[in-house]
Amino acid sequence: MKILVTGATGFLGRRVVAALAPRHELRLLVRPAASRERFPEGVEFVSGDVTERASLAAGAAGCDAILHAAALVKIDAPAVAFDRVNVGGLENVLAAAAETGVGRIVYISSFIALGPTELAPGGVLDERGALPTIAGRTWINDYQRTKTVSDLRARQAIAGGVPLSVIYPGVIYGPGELTEGNILVRHLLDLARGRLPALVGRAERRWNYVFVDDVAAGVVAALERAPAGRRYLLGGENVTQAELYRLIAEIGGIRVPRLRMPDFLASASGFAMKGLARLTGGVPMLTPDLVEIYRHDWAYDSSTAEGDLGYRPRSLRTGLAETVAWLKETGAWPA
Repeated sequence: MKILVTGATGFLGRRVVAALAPRHELRLLVRPAASRERFPEGVEFVSGDVTERASLAAGAAGCDAILHAAALVKIDAPAVAFDRVNVGGLENVLAAAAETGVGRIVYISSFIALGPTELAPGGVLDERGALPTIAGRTWINDYQRTKTVSDLRARQAIAGGVPLSVIYPGVIYGPGELTEGNILVRHLLDLARGRLPALVGRAERRWNYVFVDDVAAGVVAALERAPAGRRYLLGGENVTQAELYRLIAEIGGIRVPRLRMPDFLASASGFAMKGLARLTGGVPMLTPDLVEIYRHDWAYDSSTAEGDLGYRPRSLRTGLAETVAWLKETGAWPA
């Protein structure tokens, strides 16, 4: 297949490109100022942006499929920016595919579009959940809002016969770009460097963590084998926060704080860190909406992808060990 890839310069995007390059002909839509280094040989680049429909259509011309991985994943950005990239980007991909006759689209969404899981039967959700609600809903942040709105649009497109498949990764971590989307690895480094005096959230909350290369392999399988209209949860292991930090301490050989910060104090700290980051141009370790995310369970079931695509994610223990080893090799992990 000849595939147009958006979001190729991102944390997940680079790993997906690396997995696809030996098997398919790739054309990468990248912004003019974006780096084109450290990509596999033979990939083609085309300048453009998912917010510019004309550049998407030009990039899609002659392609068999579009892999839409581009998204704005920021801890703090204007609401309009999230709308332009996360909602408008999908609309532009759908329009470009229709204009150029592309017969296959795979859209990478997020677990957050499916919602928290503490009220679900058994405390776990999969991709077969009901249509997301929009009207009157209170959002954790603009990322959740725009990914949920986009998920609704994707489901509507599927119902209308568009040859679209949707992927919902869990919390992705692993070697690669230390973007704001690689939140667990950034958190690991903060712990290892002793920057966190206390933890946030309750120890029994369950989250779904998935190694980045496992998601990339699942995306390749979906592109090659998934019937149009199917949606797949690509997650890993559901673990409590207590188990996560026990593994981090054991594998990393570091001390993890025992103290847990009360939510009201964490929120106040988040407001202060967010304000300071806006003044300095840095990335805050904590924000009020991140505190709210820690108040929920995010546990998911990937059995549909396991059955249909042969998806086999590694354990969290294995993935964390590989990640810490990589951080040590790169010199990022403190001696």
